[in-house]
Amino acid sequence: MFEFRITAEEAQQKRLRYLKMIYFICLAISSVYLIKFNFEYHVSTYNPGLLSLWFATALIPPLCLYGFKSYTYAAMTCSSLATGVLIYFLYLSGGVEAPGIFWLAAVPLVMGVLLKVRGAITGYVIVLATMIWFWLLRQQGGGVNVVAQYGNYNFEKSFNVCTFLLFAAVTTHLYIRGEQKYVKRMQEQNMDVENLLRVLLHDVANTLSSMTYNLVKAREDQEQATPMTLELDKMERAVNDINSLLTQVRHLKSVKDGKAAMPLKPVSVAIVLHEVLEKTEAVATQKGIKIALDLTRDKMLVNGEKTILSNVVLANLLNNAVKFSHPGDRIDLRAYPAESLAVIEIQDYGVGMPEPLLEKIFSLDAITTRAGTHGEKGTGYGMPLVKEYLTMMGGSIDITSKEEARGNNPRGTKVTLRIPLAQ
Repeated sequence: MFEFRITAEEAQQKRLRYLKMIYFICLAISSVYLIKFNFEYHVSTYNPGLLSLWFATALIPPLCLYGFKSYTYAAMTCSSLATGVLIYFLYLSGGVEAPGIFWLAAVPLVMGVLLKVRGAITGYVIVLATMIWFWLLRQQGGGVNVVAQYGNYNFEKSFNVCTFLLFAAVTTHLYIRGEQKYVKRMQEQNMDVENLLRVLLHDVANTLSSMTYNLVKAREDQEQATPMTLELDKMERAVNDINSLLTQVRHLKSVKDGKAAMPLKPVSVAIVLHEVLEKTEAVATQKGIKIALDLTRDKMLVNGEKTILSNVVLANLLNNAVKFSHPGDRIDLRAYPAESLAVIEIQDYGVGMPEPLLEKIFSLDAITTRAGTHGEKGTGYGMPLVKEYLTMMGGSIDITSKEEARGNNPRGTKVTLRIPLAQ
């Protein structure tokens, strides 16, 4: 039904493999040039700087990765120190006239693989700044050129070209092979998910049909209305809602597969909100939480799918508000029209969310699960599903959250939904 994405753990393992690959290749290539400087050029004057950078490159990234358990710091230090070694070698080899000046092209490539888009942009900035620095040194007649003094420029250029091509070939091959393995694994997992979904939709539907029959029969056996009859009615409505939800999931899967159109119909916001409130009040009452509903008098009909809007979108959001509120708190639920949109706001005054979590709340790749105020568990899939369905209905969602009250902004989380009004 949804595009398959690798999990946060799989993504981390993938990035770790690329980090280790680049780490060892950079150490090997820089070792070759260190040997050339010392045994071919016989230039040991610059060893303190070169060896310091080399040992820092060899020791600090593993320390960050295994000592501090931080991939980000390890990737940053590895790419930064390796870039520092490269720039120092180029500086000593003549700057812009260095036979291996084209090695700078590897900087944004390596940093992009390790640190994604931000890393690539940082790499471009480093290359630009380095070229400007080398150009200024050349204009002023400064800098060092050990190749001109102790080596053969044409030979060194050929050697650098061969080494660079070898580096590019090895890294590209390993990168492509790694991507192929992940694509294959993603396809296998995607197939597993599809098969599991088909089994669940079929078997759960059969079980619900049996439950519905038993509930109807049990209610008919009651000769007169009793509290038990009312409870059976509620149970029957709940089963029917789940059955309807399964039907819509089947249809929405067809929509995602391009086999059907999204079944949008005019839906009453007031009716949907009252239904969701009725289903959520039991959980809220257990925690002593009051949900205040504020509905405008204007009749509001939105283009949507009632079961999905009620049981997936709003129920998910309202349950989250209860989950992360403290006992005795209040939750404000408002709905009002704004031009061609219906706006639904859910404001809780609970624990709020830290900024890093808020930025990743709709991501299936990130770990966003956390326990509620009473230890309630979650899966981390709720918010991505909410956004997915709202997008399919032409709507949008915005979330603001504060862990502490600031001025007129209360502590807690505010969710704002905007859904097109039916014409």
